[in-house]
Amino acid sequence: MKRRILGKTELDVPVLSFGASSLGSVFRDIDRDEGIRTVHAAVDAGMNYIDVSPYYGLTKAETVLGEAIRSLPRSSYMLSTKAGRYGENEFDFSRQRILDSVQESLDRLHTEYIDILFLHDIEFVPAEIIVEEAFPTLLRLKEQGVIRHAGICGLPLPLFEKVLPQIDADAIISYCHYSLNDTSLLSLLPLLEKKKLASSMLRLFLWAC
Repeated sequence: MKRRILGKTELDVPVLSFGASSLGSVFRDIDRDEGIRTVHAAVDAGMNYIDVSPYYGLTKAETVLGEAIRSLPRSSYMLSTKAGRYGENEFDFSRQRILDSVQESLDRLHTEYIDILFLHDIEFVPAEIIVEEAFPTLLRLKEQGVIRHAGICGLPLPLFEKVLPQIDADAIISYCHYSLNDTSLLSLLPLLEKKKLASSMLRLFLWAC
């Protein structure tokens, strides 16, 4: 498995990561044991960077993932989760909700820290909320050692052009814009290089079905 340093972090991640949304029965119904076996197979194969969110399966994905990784050494995997989105139309990027969300995620995932915390689908709220309240909350959690790195994720590319110059993000998640039929993410490359985030555009997230 080829590896590279992700964004501005020191995390040496595999070029294929495990997208754990499937553990929440997002694509088809799966049971707990099947999910646990899948996670263990991924880690054994070298896909030891795992991304999840409380939104996936309305906390089911985090719950199943937590059961899978609680038997693994913490040093054997890297973990990212998200905060801010909790349902199809449920968004809350306030300071207190983020703090509560992270603690809930820690409990479900049976871990004492998160390697990367992303603000989830930030395009659904005014950018000012992200810049002035939500991201500073992530930085505070980073100072406390609850999370190791802080990032943002979303779909519209102009959103990154607006927000990234105003925050000190360690990594981003952008999807659907770097593929065989859509390479528009390349237009963001100068900004990503300036912010030392260029490696994040080359991440390949494997959303297991």
